[in-house]
Amino acid sequence: MGVVALVGLVMLTTGTLWAAHYGKGARSASTNAPGEPSCQARKCHTQNELNSGNGSLQLAGIPKFYGPLKRYTVTVTLQQEGQKRWGFQVTALDSNNLPIGDFWLKDEEQTQQKTHTFEDGSVRQYVEHTLKGSFMGQLDGPVGWQFGWTAPGKGAGPVYFYTAANAANFNKKPWGDYIYTHVDTAELSAPSL
Repeated sequence: MGVVALVGLVMLTTGTLWAAHYGKGARSASTNAPGEPSCQARKCHTQNELNSGNGSLQLAGIPKFYGPLKRYTVTVTLQQEGQKRWGFQVTALDSNNLPIGDFWLKDEEQTQQKTHTFEDGSVRQYVEHTLKGSFMGQLDGPVGWQFGWTAPGKGAGPVYFYTAANAANFNKKPWGDYIYTHVDTAELSAPSL
């Protein structure tokens, strides 16, 4: 086998492995929350600056004030003209940057839960897309995912939902994609008298 053919085979294999791995979900801890970068900062999707596209990332269902132990349905919506593959990752943290509340899945075909252990031993929970939930070939969007979140008990304080999403062009390379990040806040509701 010639050198050119061997180099081409290595590039094809590397691109296929990259697409297969990250198509099944985001790289761990990539929400742009405190202590973790976004996919763009990790150089997974490099060409465009963070939040630089003309598309949009939105979360619906995050309450302005949450009730202790109440269950909420959250919807992530992403769109970007010209893009054909999609992904997201979200985590919920308290004011000390510790996980708060509990995620649960509404659609196990399009979303999944993961955890990530940091060097200091702390662990965070995430919800993100699956391979089927990357909506391969769906042009422009909008695309959407739903999952559930159960609020913590009393006295927990504000909750910060850190979300990163990828509107990809499906070229199986790290350029041409748009990474969006967003932070939503839910405050603990005032106790009833």
